[in-house]
Amino acid sequence: MTWNRALVGLAGLAMLAGCVPTSGSAPLPSATLAGGEIVVAGPRGYCIDPVTLSRGTSRSFAVLASCNILSGGEEGIFVEPMMVTITVGPRLQSPAIPAPEALAAEAGQPFVSGSARDGLTTALLAGGGGEVLDDGDPRYWRGAFVENGHLIGLALYAPEGSRLVGRDGAEMLSRVHRQIMRLSPELASASSAAAPS
Repeated sequence: MTWNRALVGLAGLAMLAGCVPTSGSAPLPSATLAGGEIVVAGPRGYCIDPVTLSRGTSRSFAVLASCNILSGGEEGIFVEPMMVTITVGPRLQSPAIPAPEALAAEAGQPFVSGSARDGLTTALLAGGGGEVLDDGDPRYWRGAFVENGHLIGLALYAPEGSRLVGRDGAEMLSRVHRQIMRLSPELASASSAAAPS
């Protein structure tokens, strides 16, 4: 399964979030995915949009955005507007983290810059961001890492000209990555679980 196929439907789901107030559903500070093996949350001021939350048997999906925007101004502090999509794949024995250039190639967009450090791969893509977020910058960030055997994909979209389409975007993905790693439970590896007692 290619990285691109692992994110099938992401654009459509992300467009539903749109960083607009949800009707009757309060934003969530965090959400548990993959049967409790992954906990997703953002930095202070960012929440999970419950409308787009999907907990599938093989794949889960969440959208992270400003709590203030998601609540229609009723809660949360002012933070830089952005949207981060989080896609959690099935648990595998040894999932591989794509290289930065591979993230761009799978998205079919020119690679601008990226890195692979501290278990997180990030890539800035030259185009595609405006197709997901209204008034979004064409540039957007993708990221990938592994937690508890799950390959987790991130994508950060921001308004045109936002500082988050520059170096600050990579740092924001790193903050989301650290939050997920900190909150998710420590699980025995598949090989350890299968070892005889």
